[in-house]
Amino acid sequence: MQIHETLAGVIHVAEASIIGARAEQIADRICSRMREYCISIRPTQSEMRLIFDDAHAIIRRADKSLIIRLEAADLAMLCGVQMILQMAILDIVSPSHETLVWRAPALFDVHEGSRR
Repeated sequence: MQIHETLAGVIHVAEASIIGARAEQIADRICSRMREYCISIRPTQSEMRLIFDDAHAIIRRADKSLIIRLEAADLAMLCGVQMILQMAILDIVSPSHETLVWRAPALFDVHEGSRR
């Protein structure tokens, strides 16, 4: 099952924020580090979408921050992508200038639109 364009059924979700003045530079550097792990990277004006096998990460730019949302078909894929992404981010951000904050993973039923 591929979840590239639309997600069907239950998905696992985790979100993170990177707070700091270099959000634009950090987003570009994250994408360049993640190229070897992604099937593709699709940039738009407001976000970058990193496509993996059964998961994707959406990086949105906001004022002096980045919002990162991971969506995966199963928990193992979510944890794997989160770990790879976090390693890339921690290699880029400066602890004295930016802060990385992950929110707990959640389970969503896409058809019902509800959180479990």
